[in-house]
Amino acid sequence: MAKLGSYSYPDIRFGDAVEIAARILAKFKGNVGVKGLAWELGMAENSGTLFAKVAALRDFGLVEGRGELRVTDLCRKILYPVNPDEGRWARVQSFQRIDLLRALYDRFNGDAPDDSAILIGLEEISNAPREEIIRRFTLIQKHMIDASRIMKHAEAERAEAGITSQSQASTGSMKSEAASGEGGPEGSGIFLLAGSARLNSPLTAEYVDVAITLLRALKVSLEEGAPTKASASA
Repeated sequence: MAKLGSYSYPDIRFGDAVEIAARILAKFKGNVGVKGLAWELGMAENSGTLFAKVAALRDFGLVEGRGELRVTDLCRKILYPVNPDEGRWARVQSFQRIDLLRALYDRFNGDAPDDSAILIGLEEISNAPREEIIRRFTLIQKHMIDASRIMKHAEAERAEAGITSQSQASTGSMKSEAASGEGGPEGSGIFLLAGSARLNSPLTAEYVDVAITLLRALKVSLEEGAPTKASASA
């Protein structure tokens, strides 16, 4: 594994680690010795590159064990999820295991900022010398981009699901209030129409949060180049 200050992080990217784990599962039924993996990857058993790859698999929580490597339940959920939500959140859990990536994600609220901002963030978080940060910057930046894409997308999907659930739960009571003439003064509601995202709700602190979450989900969808699926109406 690679290190920056007191933080360790994988020497290979998440997609490459998952691909190796998938080969272990497909070819060796989920269990293989280090020697067998070296043979499969065409590497020497005692090579530093092999050690780095195995360490990365452990860092991401894809395998466990030392001499004998075993594919984890987390890895199986990533490769063969029961449903898309399980697969998304298994990937999120994998990235959350890496303290440095989790700290960077929280530092920048899930965004992938420009190079100078990442360099400053790494210096603040790790307290490592700037020369060392610059030397390790490229791979860490790639990790951060991967983490931001996977974690932010999963959060947006869950937010959309939560918005739909809350909207459905409140529909009956809002219609009842409208029929009885209750529900607050005129103009006290929240009305949002943005693309396919819609919200028509009472003006409460809870629904202000719902509106903010809906707009964040829309922003993620726009950044990914896909129209949002978020929809909430009452």
